[in-house]
Amino acid sequence: MTDVPNTMVDTNSTFSPNLVETHELNMRFGTKQVLRDLSVKIRHGQTVAIIGESGCGKTVFLKTLVGLLQPTDGFVLFDQQDLAIQSEQDLAALRSRTGFVFQNSALFDSLTVGENILFPLMHASSKSSRTQLAPADQWQLVRQAVKEVGLPKISLTQYPADLSGGMRKRVGLARALILQPELVLYDEPTTGLDPIVSDIINELIMRSRLKHRITSILVTHDMKTARKVADRILMLYPLERLNEHESQIIFDGPPSELEHCTDPRVQQFIQGEAGNRLQELDII
Repeated sequence: MTDVPNTMVDTNSTFSPNLVETHELNMRFGTKQVLRDLSVKIRHGQTVAIIGESGCGKTVFLKTLVGLLQPTDGFVLFDQQDLAIQSEQDLAALRSRTGFVFQNSALFDSLTVGENILFPLMHASSKSSRTQLAPADQWQLVRQAVKEVGLPKISLTQYPADLSGGMRKRVGLARALILQPELVLYDEPTTGLDPIVSDIINELIMRSRLKHRITSILVTHDMKTARKVADRILMLYPLERLNEHESQIIFDGPPSELEHCTDPRVQQFIQGEAGNRLQELDII
């Protein structure tokens, strides 16, 4: 980990418009480098979609933003605080300000839907107004969260195995929002869902963002989701396809500019075209 200038982590500094910042972020796993020199600023209230082909480091980047992975070089600031120099207690407190919607929902199979949504309230490290509520009041919040994501009351007593994929996704969203986080991270929120259910999830993401005034970051391959939900799109490109000094971010802008981007790599991805990749596979 590189040394961090004191001016970058001064918690007494003036308010920053950015909730999350990365500075020359690098990540290697052994000899394989996945992320290279990523410097990104994400403003309070912004919804950012991170797109790119498999293996370009999207999910790895997402995990560094909340300290689930420590970068090899560079650093991450959350609300002007460097994650790398936080104690375990302080890092846990920062994470409690973040909700995470996992690709496979990551629900506890042995808990009911209601118990899954209640879990963060029972086990959060922060002493928020919600974690200090009486159990009956916490259950009222759970019932409210279930209603907010459009699930029937009966689902509270059901188990994840009883639910469809779309319903499990909605339970994951309700659980992520129960602590009223400032930042919500979504890892492939519509993967494996049919188009109609995918759009339901998109609508719920948009409504939750407006209702709770949160910052959202999505990793997705679904261009409909990226265009509909995000007000900013970042596209990463695999390092093995880049020259040494090329930026790994090959697009950064609003969805409306995607169609006008002249970079053929961007157009190939958003159009879903194989192009010269078939030649690389040496298919006869």
